[in-house]
Amino acid sequence: MKRQLMSTFAILALAGSGLAVTANSASAAASAFTCVKVFDDGNTAGIRCTGSAFNGFAKCKNNQYAIGATAASGTTSYAYCTSYNSSLASPRVWGGSPA
Repeated sequence: MKRQLMSTFAILALAGSGLAVTANSASAAASAFTCVKVFDDGNTAGIRCTGSAFNGFAKCKNNQYAIGATAASGTTSYAYCTSYNSSLASPRVWGGSPA
């Protein structure tokens, strides 16, 4: 109810300014794909993303990219540089790619 009320106020404000918004654009903004790094021990990066299923990744010192297992939105994917006989590159390069 609170979300619907906020959306109604936003639509009224935009209508008053001569702009328009659709329900689809509002829901698209709410489900944006975002990621954060939640774990780093020097060898492994844990990446948590929301918005869709994803694969976490991290750059290793030997310039290879470790790719984590596919994970559901809101969970963590771990990218292991030790699988490439390396550790995480510095500065850290990490992210998530939608699956």
